[in-house]
Amino acid sequence: MKRRFLMNGIFTSIFLGMSVFLLASCQSKSTEPMNQDSTTTAAITPETVASTPVENVSDHDNHKKLTLEEFNKEISSEKLSMVDFYTTWCGPCKQMAPFVAEIKAEKSEIVNVIKVDAEAQLDISSKYNLEGYPTIIFFKKGEVIFKQLGALDKEGLLQLVNKYK
Repeated sequence: MKRRFLMNGIFTSIFLGMSVFLLASCQSKSTEPMNQDSTTTAAITPETVASTPVENVSDHDNHKKLTLEEFNKEISSEKLSMVDFYTTWCGPCKQMAPFVAEIKAEKSEIVNVIKVDAEAQLDISSKYNLEGYPTIIFFKKGEVIFKQLGALDKEGLLQLVNKYK
């Protein structure tokens, strides 16, 4: 009886440990481009974080909340749309926020940049099977043309904008 109890405890511990490991590893994967093209993008590194102005890092509250109808109209245009699905508690989202803002300011003639708080706007975010945050989705004429899970630096975002414009 004692041996059986001990064996059950060992198997339970192993099961829980493996579950935690699998859950943690699922959050760090990035998705492949929708067109299966091999694109190399630059991830956020300690160097890019160190050079990011701290006062801009968590500036998510200044973004207008879109209705589903407004969102659909925005992504349906001929112009490339880059949608940043973020959450307010996500560290990598906060690190990437200044880069997204810079792309919006500098490249507005070729890309429409939209920020969506994925938890506050479930009517929009639930349509895209988001696996983690941040997730960047590029649209053209309402169609998803590329999906990226995980934070990128400005150079990585610019590469994608230039590739899909």
